[in-house]
Amino acid sequence: MEPGKESERNHATAEPEQTQLSGMDKVPDDVLLEVFDHYRLASGYDWSRPRRWYRLVHVCRRWRLIVLASSLRLNLQLRCTFGTQVEDMITHSPPFPLVLKYEPHHHNTWTTQDEEGTLFALQHLERAHEIILIAPEHILTRLTSSMTEAAPLLKYLELRSQTKEVVLPGNFLGGAASQIQHMKLAGAALRTLEPLLSHTTTLLTLALERIPSSVYVSPENLIERIRSMPQLRTLSISFLSTTPRPPLHPPSHIQRVELPMLRRLEYRGVSAYLEAFLARIQIPRLNYIYATLFNQLTFSMWHTSEFFRSVESFKPLRARMEFSKTSAHIILTAQPQPYQFVDATLRVPCTCFDFQVSAMSQICSALHETLHLVEGLTLTFHGGELPEEWQNEVDLTLWRDLLSPFQCVKTLGVSATLGTELGRALEPGEEDGPVAELLPELLSSLYVGKMSACSRLHMLPLIHSSMYATVLVAQFK
Repeated sequence: MEPGKESERNHATAEPEQTQLSGMDKVPDDVLLEVFDHYRLASGYDWSRPRRWYRLVHVCRRWRLIVLASSLRLNLQLRCTFGTQVEDMITHSPPFPLVLKYEPHHHNTWTTQDEEGTLFALQHLERAHEIILIAPEHILTRLTSSMTEAAPLLKYLELRSQTKEVVLPGNFLGGAASQIQHMKLAGAALRTLEPLLSHTTTLLTLALERIPSSVYVSPENLIERIRSMPQLRTLSISFLSTTPRPPLHPPSHIQRVELPMLRRLEYRGVSAYLEAFLARIQIPRLNYIYATLFNQLTFSMWHTSEFFRSVESFKPLRARMEFSKTSAHIILTAQPQPYQFVDATLRVPCTCFDFQVSAMSQICSALHETLHLVEGLTLTFHGGELPEEWQNEVDLTLWRDLLSPFQCVKTLGVSATLGTELGRALEPGEEDGPVAELLPELLSSLYVGKMSACSRLHMLPLIHSSMYATVLVAQFK
């Protein structure tokens, strides 16, 4: 081919590309910004990954100027995580908001470089927008000891100790984080709730978990702080120890504080603390409560029962009681449809079967005015066969006490594992009243797990007590 012809062909091939590039130069800045913003929204979570928006600023000088001049709209951030050259990035970048996200997993673990980089970033707390630090106690202690300046832009804070608990410095965050919306502390306890929570009115989520016995948050002090958080939607309180305990019976004349926006409440500790807390609050729009109560011989639940009755939307129609080798819990749901969210769960960790049944019996007895609405009841055992040492361990009267609050149950489900235990308890003795008094409204269906003929024989008293009941066989897990 002649040189001239080849040159002519190459020129023709390059012309469309050149025309295309020159066409982008004609797009106005505001239109380009709209395109960039659409790209940000379409990228979703990927946009927030380290240096994702760098791709745009490296295309050309014009794009770089448009992007950097629109940092607020495009939500430009400097993200610090494992492996990031933090000091170099912060030193040579515009003063954009900082995001510190250190969540170890099998690919990423703390190194000396990561610690030093995080400490450098924490020198700029005034620019911090989000902080997530999950680390062993010795690293978390070192990092949080430097967090003593105010963080006026901070919206999300999560501190989690992977080993033993950390007590944060008294001047943590300078006692001020005026814009914070989510605060989650697990194994990283505030020495006192003041002044930090006294000046925080924007919180949507507050989680104080794994609070050590050396740091005690009284129910009165906690309520005094959260009453000034009108937007609070999720509250989680978790203690490590059973001590110290508040008074067993709070004064009955306490005026309740209303938490109008709270939807979710989680608690872990002694029942006396939960009693003292619930006696002082009203949550008219509560959707979900999950309480883990430390095992004890007796449970004080009077104020808990009164609290449940005060929640207008809490009208449970179904109850599921599940026992296992490590705990027992009762789940109450407001609607019979499957996949409906759980309204309330009360759990007691315990490795003794008779203590589990006793705990559930006391809880159900205390909540009898709420449980009388329940129409469907299921009793299951999770974790295979009932251990041999647990068989015949539970006093038969405990099973009857467990069932007695459910006066309106029309459908009963019993797993095969519990069939023999429950059936034996339902056999009337010489001094016992009619078994029908336990579940007088059982008129719909009795579901029994796939059990042996001997086990089903023990269920006959309950079957016979409901002459109109339909006996069905189901597999329960």
